[in-house]
Amino acid sequence: MDIKWLEDYLALCELRNFSRAAEARHITQPAFGRHIRALEAAVGQQLVDRSTSPLSLTPAGRQFRTLARNLTEQMTAGLDQLKQTPRISFEPVRVAAPHSLTTPTLLDLLELVEAPVCAIDILRVDFAVEALTEGVCDLLLAFDILSLMQPPFLNLCLGQGDFLLVGGTNEQGHPLFTPESGTIPYLRYRADSFSAKLVERQMPTPALSQLQPVFETSMCQLHKDMALRGKGVAWLPDCLIGDELSRGTLVPLNPDRLHIPYQIRLYRHQAPLSPTAERLWQTLTQRLAAAAVAPSPRRVMMPIRHSHIGFGISCRPS
Repeated sequence: MDIKWLEDYLALCELRNFSRAAEARHITQPAFGRHIRALEAAVGQQLVDRSTSPLSLTPAGRQFRTLARNLTEQMTAGLDQLKQTPRISFEPVRVAAPHSLTTPTLLDLLELVEAPVCAIDILRVDFAVEALTEGVCDLLLAFDILSLMQPPFLNLCLGQGDFLLVGGTNEQGHPLFTPESGTIPYLRYRADSFSAKLVERQMPTPALSQLQPVFETSMCQLHKDMALRGKGVAWLPDCLIGDELSRGTLVPLNPDRLHIPYQIRLYRHQAPLSPTAERLWQTLTQRLAAAAVAPSPRRVMMPIRHSHIGFGISCRPS
């Protein structure tokens, strides 16, 4: 197997077009096509589905993309070592996450495990899932994604909490909206977003009959900002609003009844990752195992700075 075939394949994965990938690799398209066919023969699997437009990767192709990327990076680093060539290296652990889990959860996670150089992609949940399945990222931090909770994917459950229906407060610290209010302005999620589907699945009937939609977006952060400005109530994960709940600038409406549980998981493909990404995964695995045998009833293994979420710990009161 020629290393150049792997580089050709990675270009094809990126561009999804034979002619553009051949141009990017500075070879003719016929030669480029032969390289890809030779690679598939060497692997013993069809890697590319040529019947789609743009072309897509087969399940084997998605798995092999991660392997090809890691092999080329390791080969380049090894050759530079042999040549004793000074090299400014940037080979990050690639992590995808939705906006709602970026701050503080993802940043606290990376700080806690002293993660090495990382490249972070902040994406809608469906795009983040696609990034993992297509081999674009090494790890995905997300809520429960049923399609990823089975082979060929692995996951670690890092914590749990609740989506709460929350609203802002006035200058005296009193809630702007209560279940006893008349019409309540409702900041809702776009129908195709993960959060909207979660709310619909858990709350098939409206949480409160007096909710009146006034704003729509797929981003939790925008809902949070609008709620803080007193524009309405929104379903928000408690890991995103822990500080605001503590300060009383956001308050839940009837949290005993109006709450939707969630779990936060870190996902990966079962194919080997880069050595750095594998070390990060093993660090988390070991700490989770240690938490499982900790004597504390809440088993806080790795307390996060903002105390919104820990690994093996519930954000909800015991």
